[in-house]
Amino acid sequence: MKWPEDFINRLIWGDALEVTGNIPDNSIDLMPTDPPYGYSFMGRDWDKALVSIRAWKECLRVLKPGGFAFIMCAPRQDVLSRQMINLEEAGFITGFSSIYWAYASGFPKAQNISKMIDKKECRKRLIEKLNRRPTKEEFEEAWNQFGITGIIKKGAGKNPKGLKFDNEKQSGGPLKSGYLERNPINPQAKLLNGSYGGFQPKPAVEVILVVMKPLSEKTYMEQALKSGKGITWLDKGRIPYKTNKDKCISLIKNQGNALKNRDKLYGGYNDLAPNWQRDGRFPANLLVSDDVLNDGKNSKGSHNQIFITEKTSKFGCSGSQIGFNDGYNDAGSFSRYFDLDKWWEEKIKQLPEAAQRTFPLLIVPKASKSEKNRGCEKLGERHAQALNFNLNDSFKDRRSNNVKHKNYHPTVKPIKLMSYLIILGSHPNDIILDPFVGSGTTCIAARMMGRKYIGVDDVKEYVEIAQCRLRVVEAVLI
Repeated sequence: MKWPEDFINRLIWGDALEVTGNIPDNSIDLMPTDPPYGYSFMGRDWDKALVSIRAWKECLRVLKPGGFAFIMCAPRQDVLSRQMINLEEAGFITGFSSIYWAYASGFPKAQNISKMIDKKECRKRLIEKLNRRPTKEEFEEAWNQFGITGIIKKGAGKNPKGLKFDNEKQSGGPLKSGYLERNPINPQAKLLNGSYGGFQPKPAVEVILVVMKPLSEKTYMEQALKSGKGITWLDKGRIPYKTNKDKCISLIKNQGNALKNRDKLYGGYNDLAPNWQRDGRFPANLLVSDDVLNDGKNSKGSHNQIFITEKTSKFGCSGSQIGFNDGYNDAGSFSRYFDLDKWWEEKIKQLPEAAQRTFPLLIVPKASKSEKNRGCEKLGERHAQALNFNLNDSFKDRRSNNVKHKNYHPTVKPIKLMSYLIILGSHPNDIILDPFVGSGTTCIAARMMGRKYIGVDDVKEYVEIAQCRLRVVEAVLI
């Protein structure tokens, strides 16, 4: 492979270590990636081990001095600690705050102890009935009858014999696709009903590790002046205000305080301080999707007393004079301070109209089915667990994971999230490398944000999906 013609704006099927080995030193501006977590997610072969220190060293080598990497990681403590140690031993600077991405659409993976006891009981009874060890199919058929109240959503897959259809049994609406309602049978299962193995709560947060290649200059300033690295563009990641009124009040508060302080220190200073909050709230180490921090309460901003009289035209607000004593006058859920959806809502307005029409569905918590499948219409459908995956007994009750997808990659990240990371860590025309690109979201975001990309994955089917998704983006952005 030759640099750069075989790499830039290409999706490459191959091992990350081997491919990056052909990239010259100090060539990559930013590396946002979602690597294997090392706990065999959904039984995947490619997720059975963490990325090796050797592979991270190659990633470090190709990054420019002061170049950042945003690395997705599970919040599980053993995974986080080992990933951080590997990155540090590879030579990355790790002394930064991680970013926490919160969402509402994770699915629980805890082992239901009561169900496991009943499965054991079901298997025992079936062995006694058959006088032999049952086949997998025989056990599945027997388990589909064991302890079920007779409820299944119509059209949600195979209907176990004797069950009735009821679309409104579950409180809050219809049953989820393929979900069977069960009652514990074994006395011990009844006693332990509601318990789960270990501590595996529903995932609602994913950690984004922020690491950097060491500087080649003495200070961040000198590195920024020399190569534009060692920095993140935090102003571009500001979270927009909820309304223009919120923005106006916030500006007046901050600039009003600046005026008052300057008057006290220097006297008679009438010019406004720099309006550093005009474009939104300063980025935090938390991003939320789908208003996930909304607890039903309408929280208000701070109420510092402010007494100023200024022409409000300087703040872009209506009216000629203003005097007030109520600080931030915005209100809403706590999510508004960290709202990734709001940031994307404003950012997508900068794209061509064709792209805006193509991607209105991106303002979602995680990647929606429509977002995942766009561009993959001609590919065959598979279950999300199709590659190298054997369902475990605790996750096989005909749930929504049985829905087929054209894009069957199990951990597709939303385009808006990868776009946010790319905006924070790079400039237009910078080269973005994702050595574990999966179904191509990083490359799609890079292309939409005006960056060059290199995507690598060792699963051929995922590279094909990524290529299909990218063709749609290219078509609307040209």
